[in-house]
Amino acid sequence: MRMTTGEVIRRIRQASGMTQAELGALLGYTQPAISQLEHNSAAVHDVRVLRRIAEALHVPLAILVVDSDEEADVKRRQFFKATALGAATAPAALTPPPARERTATSVTVGANDIADIEATIREIRDLDWVVGGDGLCRTAASHVRYIEHLLDTAHYTDTIGRELTSAAAEMMTATGWIHFDAGRRDEARQYYARAVIAANTSGDTLAVAHALLNASTLATTGAISYGTGSRPKEGIQLAEAAQPTALRHGGPHLRALAALREAVAHGATGDKTAVDTAIGRAHRAYESTRGHDPDWVYLPEHELDALTGIAHMATGNHQQAHRHLHTALQHGDSGPFQAHTTVRLAQNHIHAGDIAEGSALLTTHFDTITAIASTRLHTIVTGIAHDIRPHSRIPEVRELLGTIAEA
Repeated sequence: MRMTTGEVIRRIRQASGMTQAELGALLGYTQPAISQLEHNSAAVHDVRVLRRIAEALHVPLAILVVDSDEEADVKRRQFFKATALGAATAPAALTPPPARERTATSVTVGANDIADIEATIREIRDLDWVVGGDGLCRTAASHVRYIEHLLDTAHYTDTIGRELTSAAAEMMTATGWIHFDAGRRDEARQYYARAVIAANTSGDTLAVAHALLNASTLATTGAISYGTGSRPKEGIQLAEAAQPTALRHGGPHLRALAALREAVAHGATGDKTAVDTAIGRAHRAYESTRGHDPDWVYLPEHELDALTGIAHMATGNHQQAHRHLHTALQHGDSGPFQAHTTVRLAQNHIHAGDIAEGSALLTTHFDTITAIASTRLHTIVTGIAHDIRPHSRIPEVRELLGTIAEA
């Protein structure tokens, strides 16, 4: 049975030789409040609270994030409704006061609250990169509900209202990506649609572009990743719809990312000429210096290479795909990026006919790949296994299939 977040906190605290009172003193919480946390009070589902605990215990935040059951999700919803601004406004009291002592009209949202929400959005994105999306869906969804609750009930100026609505759009886009990574495609699509509406309402064209680009990936991925519901032409349209904003308001990395999303979508249709054209635009944009990128754009050079390789692989240009994917692996981050790119490189080997090499690569890195909590990634591996099963006479294939069967 998987440990709860409260149990994880308790074990790490005890291993550090710290009492509940000592941890509480570091955080500004009472000893009973720490006890409630360790017994999975609703506050354990607030990323802001967990971030402070992780800092106090000197552990990565990802260690503390554990997905929960339906009962815990109900408690989380009650927590957000009762506390409105939760830990951000009352860090010393994790248990909210009785509902009759608080009213929605008592809450006023200001610039500090917007900054706190934006920090939470960044934290959720970072967590997905560290551990994968499977264990984050409920936590991310609860934060969407939290911001929506503020929009519906809190007091704020027109300027803060626009910023809060824009933050809601970004939280919805982050939550959509997490659901996409967890294989929950319909929910991801709904979050992206809601993000576009919220971003348009706030006049945040960059947030609109963000949601459109993520939705393009969702629409395209099934065609090249053994997923379902693939809509590559829709993926092209969504990526193209984001291009004007990227060109007018984005920096080099956003323009490059928009072109790469378009390239991958074209690759899903097999249009090699369109892929090459879009890749060319992406690399030219990446080398430019014009404009400023929003902080949600993450496109280091190894990501540029990985997306370029995936687009080439989709059109059967396996030599170019291998070059870019191999380069990405040499210079990329560990964790989910390394796992995803390794799987893509193995997939490219197999599609190119080098079945033994691709199978051996997956076997070598199997433990690393399966350690990532990403249904999207595991679906690709399952699809590869299905493709190579007819070649089970090849020793490397037999070894990989045996490893998968034992997992």
